[in-house]
Amino acid sequence: MTDNNPTYAAGWYADVNAPGTERYYDGAAWTEHSRPAPAQTVANANPLADEKSAAKAPWFKRKAIIIPVGILAGLIVLGSIGTAMGGGKREPAEAGEKQIAAAAPVTEQVAAADVAVPETTGLTAKEAAALIENAGLDFEFSADKGVVLDRDNWTVLSTTPASGTSVKAGDTIVVNVEKTAAAAAPAPAPAESAPAEPAKPSMTTAQSSAVRSAESYLKFKGFSRAGLSEQLTSEYGEGFAAEDAEFAIAYIEAAGKVDWNEQAVKSAKSYLDFKGFSRDGLFDQLTSEYGEKFTADQANYALSAVGL
Repeated sequence: MTDNNPTYAAGWYADVNAPGTERYYDGAAWTEHSRPAPAQTVANANPLADEKSAAKAPWFKRKAIIIPVGILAGLIVLGSIGTAMGGGKREPAEAGEKQIAAAAPVTEQVAAADVAVPETTGLTAKEAAALIENAGLDFEFSADKGVVLDRDNWTVLSTTPASGTSVKAGDTIVVNVEKTAAAAAPAPAPAESAPAEPAKPSMTTAQSSAVRSAESYLKFKGFSRAGLSEQLTSEYGEGFAAEDAEFAIAYIEAAGKVDWNEQAVKSAKSYLDFKGFSRDGLFDQLTSEYGEKFTADQANYALSAVGL
């Protein structure tokens, strides 16, 4: 410092040789006493020059110079104090950074596993969807016509990629489907038809009469075949020729108009309505050549039917 400056009041002034500090002026000369500059203001090392500058510059220009300089000086002082207190060492911070870096987890990406596309050809869309999902894959349906709504009504044709192909878990499989054809309605069962009458041969008048007479007798009472033939040919009966009587009986048999077992039952009931019979007695009456002339099998059938 020099003592040749003009005289001004004693006090603390900014030291231009040591920014951020102030030196004490005793009114006559600069002393060796110094201190950190206050944070609020940083005065010029030359008080007289400050006074002259203040006289010349407007107030807002003077503040624009003093305030930033004061803030800068305050930051320098605070930085110096922090460095002095910390001893200029950064080892704890560096150690903390190393600990944070060491604690950071290491993330490894796991590759998706390979999955084989399941076989679904011929299955319903619903069944195929379940198999593909169980394999860890996604799917979408593809159809030439229509939209897949009811999956039970669609059949799988193929898949893209094809079944057995190795893909990554989560890949999408395109399932190609077609609408299942509606099952044809079962054909109605044919109605049971009545036995067809045999083609009527060209009958003579005698044969036609014999047929009508035979049908009439069978409605009246039970007859065996032999008994009916006798009734038609007897001179005490209808008196038809033997060949006409045989034609009539064969005709009604072919037409399914007579059951000789049932005729035996009808005859047995007729006898029981008339009087009581033992089994053997009624059997003899039904089979006798002087009786009804049924066969033994037909008579036994009738006896069983009436409870004897």
